[in-house]
Amino acid sequence: MRAIRVLGVDPGLTATGYAVVAGDGARPEVLAVGTIRTQATVPVPDRLSAIHGKLAQLIAIYDPTGVAVEEVYLARNAPSAMATREVVGVVKLLAQGRRLYTFAPREVKKWICGSGSAPKDQVIHMVQSLVGARDLDSDHAADALAIAICALLERTG
Repeated sequence: MRAIRVLGVDPGLTATGYAVVAGDGARPEVLAVGTIRTQATVPVPDRLSAIHGKLAQLIAIYDPTGVAVEEVYLARNAPSAMATREVVGVVKLLAQGRRLYTFAPREVKKWICGSGSAPKDQVIHMVQSLVGARDLDSDHAADALAIAICALLERTG
């Protein structure tokens, strides 16, 4: 089976996690992982542009065959959910011409931990186990890594 590359994104206006992974169904190889941070004092269009720019740069460098993003369905904080949806829109725009994978948060937890109600620390632990011990700069980066791994598993599983 041919190895594929996926850019995984955990969307957020203040912190967007990203991870680029490659694999063929075996142990995923992490090519890039991190967090894009924006400041609340900066206008929203500029924040979205910064997120777009970094993700576009990752796509140009790694040329992923797919882009995976966590969808936001319900949230307690409606303004925050709306801002996150705007970031999802940026990700979907960048996925043009590539396979787009979307996952609900519970679906990611189920793929990675076996339970859709797994706590965040369990997801982080499982992701680190899947890719080998790795320092992650935030839980957003860990979530992006989990999302990218889900896309690899769906594609190769």
